[in-house]
Amino acid sequence: MKTTGIVRRLDELGRIVIPREYRRLYSINVGDPLEIVAMENGNIVISKLSTESDLAMLGKSACESLSAEFGLTAAVSNLKEFVTGSGGGKSIIVNKGLSSDIVKSIKDRRSAVVSGLGYGFSYMAYAPIFGTSDVFGGIFLLGGIQPDETKLASLKIAGKLIGDSIQKF
Repeated sequence: MKTTGIVRRLDELGRIVIPREYRRLYSINVGDPLEIVAMENGNIVISKLSTESDLAMLGKSACESLSAEFGLTAAVSNLKEFVTGSGGGKSIIVNKGLSSDIVKSIKDRRSAVVSGLGYGFSYMAYAPIFGTSDVFGGIFLLGGIQPDETKLASLKIAGKLIGDSIQKF
């Protein structure tokens, strides 16, 4: 570890400010989870937690189950793009970006069934993936038939279970 010459003082409430340069360099934004670890040698390490690998791993399993059960394409997204999927249309959807309307709906913890949004599918149902405090992404069913309330309820349950599994604190 090299010294940068940046020094911060602890304030009366026990807080320090992470320098802007570091926040920009490591894409640390307001609300991002940070882990604080006290080492045996007395050093304190602050690390940005990444939920991306957990989201993809847990999402893959959920997508496989949903796709097999309903015969539709299932996918999981972070708040930018689809990260994993299962079913016939998986290759069409994975790594495609999400529309701002869908991202806003997911961040607001709303579920929906929509039609004609592209991606090569007639219908899409989605639910947010969230834990106690954070929204991590969304879980989707896509296909040529309109998903019913049972499918939407299944997405909501899967989203909550994945979110609770990812939640670190």
